[in-house]
Amino acid sequence: MRTVSATNLRNDLFNYLDKVAAGEVIIIQRNNQEVARLVPIAQGNWRDKMSVKASLLVSADELIQPVEDGWEEYI
Repeated sequence: MRTVSATNLRNDLFNYLDKVAAGEVIIIQRNNQEVARLVPIAQGNWRDKMSVKASLLVSADELIQPVEDGWEEYI
């Protein structure tokens, strides 16, 4: 955890953002009082959050076969 004044943060913002992106917490002070914290966001893989796994209800061979019946009435 690193403490920085608001003025130093303003002057060197991108370097502090790089440190936060790397996992460090930055405490921002104004007049020697803590006013805010920069914390890294929790980056997770969205695939890990999926509860339903995709699956085919038919075999792969059935999936690629052309539809033969049923289209004559629509043409």
